[in-house]
Amino acid sequence: MTIAAQPLAVALALAGSGSYAVAVVTQQNVAARVPSERVFDLVVLSRLVRRPAWLMGLAAVVAGFVLQAVALGLGRLVLVEPVLASGLLFALALAAWRDRRPLRAAEWAAALAAVAGLAVFLGIGQPAGGERTASVAALGLTAAAVAGLVGLCWLLARRFPASRRALALGVAGGAAAGANDAVTKSVAVLAADHRLGLFADPRFYLLVVAGLMVYTIQQNGYRAGGLTAFLPAFAVVEAVSGSLLGVVIYHERLSGRPAQIAVEVVACSAAIWGIARLARPAVISAARPAPVTVGQSGQCGPVAAASAEEAQA
Repeated sequence: MTIAAQPLAVALALAGSGSYAVAVVTQQNVAARVPSERVFDLVVLSRLVRRPAWLMGLAAVVAGFVLQAVALGLGRLVLVEPVLASGLLFALALAAWRDRRPLRAAEWAAALAAVAGLAVFLGIGQPAGGERTASVAALGLTAAAVAGLVGLCWLLARRFPASRRALALGVAGGAAAGANDAVTKSVAVLAADHRLGLFADPRFYLLVVAGLMVYTIQQNGYRAGGLTAFLPAFAVVEAVSGSLLGVVIYHERLSGRPAQIAVEVVACSAAIWGIARLARPAVISAARPAPVTVGQSGQCGPVAAASAEEAQA
């Protein structure tokens, strides 16, 4: 990894974040309307693939993944991951435009605090060094540990209301996405160096499995709550976990001077505040009782509202 390649990696990661933001807003709007009695639906993708709008979002996902993979192949995880988190800002802005609802100043401040705090937290360490690929054993062990965390978050999500369920899935999805980014980095390098030989490497198939897991968690998170309940935790946990894996399994180095550590503590606190502030509106709205309405058939309450929506559809 050369120094000259790092700015290009940042530019590609930024473009990938924009593409992912388009996909997030498009697919969340569709996934939120998919009925299911399960808290975590393992076959939700089979339901969504039949919907044209969701497939349009899938095209943006593919474009974003290609840009992200090239960025990770060129740059260090601890540098690229904070840039990928900027997709949170893009997605919130697009969602506000879609819903014709301007973001309040407090929401912008919280989003900026989450992304800027994360960028400072990870960027102040002056990343250097690192390996181009990680071993199959290291990546496999990472995937297994993340799978355990996902299972724990799933058990917790079953006991939570919708908004907190989305938050739990955001943490699980973010950790899984960080591991997926670590695998993507190795696979991108292998694809550039070995081309068709990539299909003989187990890391490619690990990427396929990890990618499907992340994608399934995302769609279930979209079903559980709004973007502000799911996406902030997902974006920040992805960046933090991916960067930590860059240090642990790719041996990328960060500076540990006392002054820098103090700045990192402040930045981390800002990011945590931003996530909590963004998730707060979703928690409040979920706690409010559904309005009681009277339908044309004389039905009262949420049932009448649901009947009216079905009639409009």
